Amino acid sequence: MAPRAAARQGKLCPMNRRSFLKKGLLGGALLVLGGGVLGLSPSRTLAPLRQRLLVVNERGFQVLVAIAARVVTVEGADHAAIAHGVDEALSRALPDAQKDLASVLGLFENALPGLLLDGRVRPFTQLDPAAQDRVLEHWRDSRLVLRRGSYHALRKLCLGVYYGDPATWRALHYAGPPELGGFHHDDSKAGTPEWLAAREAGKDAP
Repeated sequence: MAPRAAARQGKLCPMNRRSFLKKGLLGGALLVLGGGVLGLSPSRTLAPLRQRLLVVNERGFQVLVAIAARVVTVEGADHAAIAHGVDEALSRALPDAQKDLASVLGLFENALPGLLLDGRVRPFTQLDPAAQDRVLEHWRDSRLVLRRGSYHALRKLCLGVYYGDPATWRALHYAGPPELGGFHHDDSKAGTPEWLAAREAGKDAP
């Protein structure tokens, strides 16, 4: 899989809001904790870096690899490539969303909130697959908006990168996007001041 191409193909993760999370007081505190020192045990290296990281750090990359392995369980899936693809997709997010996501990955790995919220004392990357599944279930079913929203954001990012790669389409019996006979709609300027001014003037928006 070519993660950069897959991320572009799927136009993943615009995240054009101030943040992809509705944090609340407790959620904000958890993000601060997640962005701090990561537990007492080192992260487990699950895959080597293949290219320069754009948003997440090396620990966060290993967490992404672990999450991708539990979310995309298709035989032969390249979880390191998925992690790189998620990092590429995040590079187009707003700075606040990038910072939040990096803190969320720290929160997954940090043993202290893991102990307080899930009763585990080991970093996420050091857990066996069954234990990682239980952690993800706790996040999915949590009463905290931050944890539920983070779970769904990370799950969708991993699936979007994987299925955005044309190499996966054949197994899905998907022939690809329809041929539009050369027609192409460029919406890259939508929402910009020039675009809004043209729409107000009743002209064709650029």
